[in-house]
Amino acid sequence: MSLFTSSNTRPRSLMEALLAKKIEAASQQTGPGGSRLIRTDSMDSSSSIGSLGSLILGEDVCHCDDCLLGIVDLYTIGPKETASGIKKPSGWRKLRNIVQWTPFFQTYKKQRYPWVQLAGHQGNFKAGPDQGTVLKKLCPKEEKCFKVLMKDVLRPYVPEYKGQVNSEDGESTYIQLQDLLSDFYQPCVMDCKIGVRTYLEEELSKAKEKPKLRKDMYEKMIQIDQNAPTEEEHRAKGVTKPRYMVWRETISSTSTLGFRIEGIKKSDGTSSKDFKTTKSRDQICDAFREFTEGFPHAMPKYIQRLKAIRATLEYSEFFKGHEVIGSSLLFVHDRHKASVWLIDFAKTVILPENVTITHDSKWKVGNHEDGYLIGINNLIEIFSEVHDRQTMQSLTERIPRLSLPADANGLCATDLDTQRVSEIPSITSPTSSGQCTGEINCVNNNNNYGCKTDDQPCVGGSAATETSLRDCVGSNLS
Repeated sequence: MSLFTSSNTRPRSLMEALLAKKIEAASQQTGPGGSRLIRTDSMDSSSSIGSLGSLILGEDVCHCDDCLLGIVDLYTIGPKETASGIKKPSGWRKLRNIVQWTPFFQTYKKQRYPWVQLAGHQGNFKAGPDQGTVLKKLCPKEEKCFKVLMKDVLRPYVPEYKGQVNSEDGESTYIQLQDLLSDFYQPCVMDCKIGVRTYLEEELSKAKEKPKLRKDMYEKMIQIDQNAPTEEEHRAKGVTKPRYMVWRETISSTSTLGFRIEGIKKSDGTSSKDFKTTKSRDQICDAFREFTEGFPHAMPKYIQRLKAIRATLEYSEFFKGHEVIGSSLLFVHDRHKASVWLIDFAKTVILPENVTITHDSKWKVGNHEDGYLIGINNLIEIFSEVHDRQTMQSLTERIPRLSLPADANGLCATDLDTQRVSEIPSITSPTSSGQCTGEINCVNNNNNYGCKTDDQPCVGGSAATETSLRDCVGSNLS
């Protein structure tokens, strides 16, 4: 569900009405350089109010898989917050926070932080105190990873870690990270989850200790596939957590290709997270093609960056010693630039003692293989495949479509589309004036005619005819 999806049917509360006034007043202010802030539909106070109220007042429940499985609680609780008792702020404090963060959310809605939408846990992020930074709710395991990565060869490929920041009320702690979108204008963003599984082995083990039927997981399963549950699960209207964890990896490309698309946001502001069942190679190709459509420079830069990441991983001590689970690659491009970064290390853990992994072997319970390199290699292959197709299509469109006059056997240009020019027994010569009676269909990339303009003949027949045809091709292509 998008961060800014709202319901206009719910009546406003007093706090919502106050916030609407605040947003309306802020939207009339002048922007940098004296330019007036333009009020768009996406910044309309009536639509903003529902989303902001839902986000900060906690009226919306996140239905993403990690929240459903309780993974977020396990890995994102800071040192000053516990699962047993989180201090609940008063209503007025909530209102104060809403007013305080209104400018941030207006910037948020103008696509400054579209990748937060794709991450799925918007409540974990805030605007950074410094230009070009963003705050992410503290996860001790992730912070530890960033500290190690800042000294590793992978540092150029991850957001820069800038330390901890405490909230004003002292109730929350955040890590300050580089805003990866700060150098992009109206960027397109894609989040790809890497690896053959997105859960740790210990999560699966704990889920198996006391398995119980979960109605919420059953309902989410049948929303995607009515036939996924067994007859017994249908009767019980519930599935166990381990069953759901394994099943959700099989419906996407995670288990087969080693990665899956989590979400895509285009430069026009439209976004989609409807990739849960995007599994086949052709489906992935179509998604990548649509993502980069209109940005011809993006694809080769992504391929180059992915190859650099793969090469660097081979020399990374961090990568050798960690089980990388639930991590993503963030793809970002605009009209001029394109790049890729490794993000999300909340479930990246140090390998057990005496355990080594290759990152490209098949996973079995107990071997700790994450399949990270399987995902990287398939990404490179698929991006390269899409790029090659686009290049061939572009070349085909640039070559002028030529036609041949009818030959002695009555074959015309349309007939020649189905056979090679070299297979035609004879072709009538051009007119005596030396001008071509029609364009020669000698150059056609799709049919591999292989026409040449040097001394070698391009079609069969008399020498005079061959010379005339070459002259015609030369005149048509010049």
